Amino acid sequence: MAESPQLSDEEQEWLHAGIALFDSGRFWDAHEAWEDLWKSLGARQADPLHVRGIQGLIQCAAVLLKVEERNSRGVVNLWAKLTDKLGTPDEPRLDHLWEIDVRELLNDLHPFVEDAATEYPAWALDPTSVKLRRSAE
Repeated sequence: MAESPQLSDEEQEWLHAGIALFDSGRFWDAHEAWEDLWKSLGARQADPLHVRGIQGLIQCAAVLLKVEERNSRGVVNLWAKLTDKLGTPDEPRLDHLWEIDVRELLNDLHPFVEDAATEYPAWALDPTSVKLRRSAE
């Protein structure tokens, strides 16, 4: 799989700020930090796989926001969009996105999507329990 492109100091700050915000359950703020990274990577025409990967990461945060809102349709629709970019738990497009373990993130999100896709979601899962695992790159 493709190696993640080198990040500028500012891009690293956005990545790490987003990770810290995500791990503290501040999904909207993580989304915002990563959006700056996504725009920066796109502007410098970085590898499209990684540009789409960051967009998928933003959508992962948005999935958990929709879980907090108990918005089934939003969860299911965002899952479809993010799996187009990141792949599925069984077949991720990237093993890792910088130090983020993509397969584990997708595995951790999947139960939320399965619940939201039922006729009567239980909403019993805690979105703040999802943490970004680091992988060696």
